[in-house]
Order: sequence, then structure tokens, then C-alpha cells
Amino acid sequence: MKKTLLLFCLLLPIGCKTATSTTPSAALAPGAVNQFDQTSYATLMATQAVIQSLKASIAANTSLSILKTPLNQAISDYNVAESAWQVYHATATAANQAAVTAAITKVQSDVSALQTASTN
Repeated sequence: MKKTLLLFCLLLPIGCKTATSTTPSAALAPGAVNQFDQTSYATLMATQAVIQSLKASIAANTSLSILKTPLNQAISDYNVAESAWQVYHATATAANQAAVTAAITKVQSDVSALQTASTN
């Protein structure tokens, strides 16, 4: 029994190979052109949810009414980002990808500033 255990312990490292492949990417959602398209869409949906939450908070709390103008700007910038994504989704060009990235960055900056302002 000891010999079998010793042999098993000696052979165990030989039988194990280091993985040479990486974990495969998750499958794309139906309709997604590529990973960027899918990630951009998910980001837009999450941003839209935050905007809706901020909109409800501002409507419910009159002391936050000062944030209506920046909220409207965030909504406008969201609409630009969503439109840019629609164009990218239809064409998937590098130029349109850059436009989506810039537009999402802008709206996320707006939303982040709004979140900070609404908690102060």
C-alpha cells in the first residue's frame, strides 16, 4: 500500500500538464455583432437604469431640483450615445466604434457627476 501511494505521489506531477489555452470567451448574446457591441449595449442599459433612478430621486426630492439641468444634459448625452451605438451595431466600423466609446464616456461622466451631486 505504501509503495502504491509513493508511486502515485511520484507520478502525479508527471501526469499534470500546465494549461496552455486560455478560457474561451463567453458566447455573444443573440444579435450582438461582437464583444464590443455586446459590452456597449450592456453599458447603455446600465446607464439608462441609473439615469431613471436619478430622475426618480430628483422628482421625489425638491431639494435636488437644482440637478434637473445636469440630468437633462445626461439624458441628451445618453441619447447621443445610444444613437452612436445603433449606427455601430449596423456597420461595425472602427470610426463608429470610436464614436460609441467617446459618447459612452461622456454620458458616464455626466451620470457620475450627478450621482456625486445627489448624495451631497
